[in-house]
This record gives sequence, C-alpha cells and structure tokens, in this order.
Amino acid sequence: MNSSIIELSGAPMTLDERAADLGKLLEEILKRFQAVNAAAMNGPHVALNQQELRVVKFLGDEGPQIMRSVAEHLSLAVNSVTTIADGLEHKGLIQRLRSDEDRRIVRVELTESGRVAYTTCAASKLELFRSMLGSLTGDEQEILLVLFRKIARAGRLPEDSRNSKS
Repeated sequence: MNSSIIELSGAPMTLDERAADLGKLLEEILKRFQAVNAAAMNGPHVALNQQELRVVKFLGDEGPQIMRSVAEHLSLAVNSVTTIADGLEHKGLIQRLRSDEDRRIVRVELTESGRVAYTTCAASKLELFRSMLGSLTGDEQEILLVLFRKIARAGRLPEDSRNSKS
C-alpha cells in the first residue's frame, strides 16, 4: 500500500511525525483505560492505585503467586511489593499464606472481594475493547490485531524475547 494514500494533508508524513502521532493516539487510548479502571475499581467497595490494580489483575489472571513472582511481574523489589500487598490485604482484596515447608515463602492470592474487584475491572475493560473494535469492520479488526501483535513483539525487552517465542 502506498503510504501517501492514508495521509490527510497530501504530503507523506516522516517516521518521526508518525511516531509523534502514534504517541498522541496511545496517550488518548491510555486515558480511556485509566477512566475504565477508575470507574470499575473506585466504587464504594474499594479504591486502588495503579500498582495495586496491577497486582489484582496479575493474581486474577495467573492465580496465587509467591511474592517474588509478583515482584518480577511488576519489575519491583520484593520489599516494594510487600508494601503494596500490605495495602491490598488491609483492603481485604488479598490474603498471604506462608508455606508449611519453608516459612520464608509467602504466597498471595485474591480473596472473594479481590475476585469481585478483578472480574468487575476485567468486564469493564472488555466492554471498552468491544467499543473500540466495534467501530471497525471484521477485516479492520483483524488488521489492527495483527499490527498490534507485531508492535508488541518489536517492543519486547531482550529478556522477554528469550522467555516467549511467538
């Protein structure tokens, strides 16, 4: 496809101009995600900051985890995750369980309230994704997903590419 076909101004955009445009579009999309998170998670039952929300999502997606795995997922030190877990435990969203075999190992898992918060947030995000994709035809949806997969692969950190070949 000739790239100038999609240019609105008539003159082809440079890679830097396209990169700047992509940045603005992603910021707009991220604002929509943040609004969905705030609406889903800041109801009368709980208020979560971004790191707490990431922990709830990770535990909801992956199930119970040891603290080290949560820290690795968040790219934080374990002591930082301990502080986040303290807040989530105080809010009644997670519980910590010590291993009977090795008391140094602490597993965290969602409580029933945590599962409700997770499913509420997941449903809100799914609705947002549906509304975004709903403005596209089926073919456009497929093209968008193929392009996002390609961009995601290109943006992986070197250690990510060693861990998952796709």
